[in-house]
Amino acid sequence: MEKGIDKAKVYSIPWLPWDYFTWDIWRACDIWTTFNIRCRKYDILAHKDILRKYAVGYCCSEALLIRPKVEEVAVMYLINGRMGWSHLRKDEFEEVFRE
Repeated sequence: MEKGIDKAKVYSIPWLPWDYFTWDIWRACDIWTTFNIRCRKYDILAHKDILRKYAVGYCCSEALLIRPKVEEVAVMYLINGRMGWSHLRKDEFEEVFRE
């Protein structure tokens, strides 16, 4: 288990190593603006199909060197050929990506 994320659980996206989540990739693509989603649970869950479509992997946010956050998960997206990533709270991540 990596800092609270149980990789034995089945998610619709694979676990990625923490070093994939770089500053350059975080700055390259603002997924919230791209998808016109507010960072609020009700809006995230209302758009979970979009998030699932473009997500390519995740990592426990506490493990990151860049923008670590407690009790959150970093999710990587591929949008129009550009990589980007953002944080979701653990409960949001579970509801969006748990199989």
